[in-house]
Formats: sequence, C-alpha cells, structure tokens
Amino acid sequence: MPESVNELESRICAAVEAAFETLQVPFLERLVNQPSYTDSRQDVEAAAALIDELAKEIGLHKSLFPDPDEQYTDHRIFGTPALKAPESALALVGHCDTVYPRHMEFLGFRRDEKGHAFGPGVLDMKSGLTVILFALRALRESAPEVWKIAKLRFLLNTEEEVGSPSSGQLFEAIAPVTSCALVFEGGRDEDRIVTARKGTGGFTLRALGRSAHAGNDHAAGVNAIHALAYLIPHVEALTNYEAGTTVNVGVIQGGTTKNTVPDAVECLIDVRITNLEEMQNVQRGLEKISRWNFVNVDQVPAQIRTAKIELEGGISRPPMAATDASEKLRDRYEQFAAKVGLGVGAAPLQGGGSDANNFAALGVPTIDGLGPFGKFMHNPKEWCSLASLRKRTAALACFLANEQF
Repeated sequence: MPESVNELESRICAAVEAAFETLQVPFLERLVNQPSYTDSRQDVEAAAALIDELAKEIGLHKSLFPDPDEQYTDHRIFGTPALKAPESALALVGHCDTVYPRHMEFLGFRRDEKGHAFGPGVLDMKSGLTVILFALRALRESAPEVWKIAKLRFLLNTEEEVGSPSSGQLFEAIAPVTSCALVFEGGRDEDRIVTARKGTGGFTLRALGRSAHAGNDHAAGVNAIHALAYLIPHVEALTNYEAGTTVNVGVIQGGTTKNTVPDAVECLIDVRITNLEEMQNVQRGLEKISRWNFVNVDQVPAQIRTAKIELEGGISRPPMAATDASEKLRDRYEQFAAKVGLGVGAAPLQGGGSDANNFAALGVPTIDGLGPFGKFMHNPKEWCSLASLRKRTAALACFLANEQF
C-alpha cells in the first residue's frame, strides 16, 4: 500500500486483500452464475437471497420493501447493528437485476489472464455489490471500534434495469433520513466519479387495427403494423443532439402469424434528456404524434387511417446534476480512492440513468460509478477488472472507516 495509508487503513486494506481471492471473487462468481433478469422474479429472488446470506454473516439486519403490484422481487434495506430505523445514515446503493434473460444462453462467469472477469451482469452491477459487502466485512473485522458505531444503510434494488418503477417509492421514503448516497454502478474511464447523468423516460406507442385472414379477407383488415410504421420516423425525429436529447425506438412487438392481418402492435421508446424542459418537449411531441390520426401524413391508405393510436409512459428518472454537496462528497471519497491507487476527478455527463438520479433529485448528495472499471455494459462481452474491484473495495472500506458517525 502507498505510504500515505495510515495504520487503520493498512489493516483494512490487508483484510480486503486476504478475502479477495478466497471469498470475494468466489462470491462474485456465484452471483454472476445466478441469472437475475429483471422480469424473472424467481431468478432475481435467488440472486437477492445470496446477498441476504452474506449480509447476515456480516451482521446486517434486513427489511423488505415489496413492490405494491407484486411484479418485481422485494427490494431490500440492510442496516448495520448500530443503526436504528428512523436515524439518518449514509446509504450504499446497488441493484441485483440484469438485462440478460435465460434464453440468451449467455455463458456464466469466467476470468482471463489479463485479470478480467466476464459474465452476465458482472459489471452492471454484481461486482459493485461485492464492493459494498466486502468493504463492510473488512470494516467489521479490521476496525471493530468503527463498526460498533457505524450507521449505514445498504439499499438493494431489484428492478433498476427497467427504470425503478416501484423502488422509486423506496427512495422517496428513505431520502429524508439519508445524509448522502454512494452508488456502485460500474466505474468509468480513468476512475472518474459520476456526478451528473441524463434523465430517462420510457413510452409505449401502440397501434390498434382489425384482424382478418390475409388471403381470403385482406380488405376487411386494418394492418396495425402498417399504421405504426408511418409513425416511427416521426418519433425518431424528436431526437435533438444539440439539446442532448435522444429518442430511440428500441423494440417493436405485435402480430400473430404472417397470414393474419395484425390487429395490434406496439413500440417501446427510450428517451434521454438533460433537463425537465426537454422531457416536456418530447412528451408533447409524442402526444401530438399519437393524436395525428394520419390526417397530416401523406400517402396513407384510407383503410390504415382508421387505426387507433395509444400512448403510455412518462419520465422514469429525473436528470442528475452535480451540486456543491455532491462535489464535496466526491472530494471526501477520492482522498481514499487515491490512496489505494485509483484515479480521481469527475466523469463527463453520462447518458445512462441509474438510481443515483432518484436520490439526487430528492436533494441527497450523491456520487456514482463506484464499482470497478470495465466495459461493454448490456453486451454479452461485458467484463470488469478484478484489480479495479480490489481497489474499489479497499477505497470504500477506508472511506467508511474515516466517516464521522
């Protein structure tokens, strides 16, 4: 360790090192090998149960925050022994769901000679979860005097990848008793810390027509796919790069068989914005498209003009802006990141949203990107650096050991 590390920090770093290959990497492997696609409630529960098990071993107490609609796995709130329910505390934040369904047949955990670990969710963000857990473990073992008084919450979200539709209520409930928040999404280039993210929104644009036999009664049908195809270029045209706004039709789903005139189709739209005014502009634009009824769209057959158009959705995460308080938090954390050999500095504005957006919008000083460095999030080539994982774990543990509880 660098000479700037004091005796307490040296003990903590030694504890992180001792557990890294024997406990932390094997736990990461177990977690990565457990599928946890957001919409597979049983799989996400199995992944969360692995975290429950280790959290209990560390000595954390657990509370559940169920999804009111019972669509997603229960969210978790873990607390250190010194923390009583209503007390203010620092929050460590992560999610255990991924974007990889089982049918992708994505290979499980593996590592290479370069020190990279591969697997579904290894960067986004199962390695970040091990940073939290093994930093707390090192703190308990190496600084019992700090552990005895440490007031910390670990929030585990189970549906972050779809915009945190139910856990948003959890963040609202916890924000008044959260002094600051550290979020453990994958690290950025040069170990830069995330203090600003775009806001995100999700919409569904749906066309409803009339089914018919494609061979015997085609003229009686109204092809919903045909109708939606006229609208998609206008949706994409709402993108405004100068304003930092992107509008992306990412999924189209509908129809039954090739010899049936489809009576329903929908497209899923992803929106990224830098401010709420732009989100309002996009929403107004989508609403206008949904009300067109093809009156102003050239060369649309009369039959297709009878299709009904519906729009659902809205903003899911507000933009995250850097504040004086979040910059001060970054400065505090980076003292310890630098001591263990990590780079320092603020990352540029991020296009992707995270749960950091939710806390920041509620006035909680928040920093993000505190997981290990890696590449290819949401891609079968996803990997994280094990060397970075070791350093990130040590940095968090040393930071917590020096917090004023």
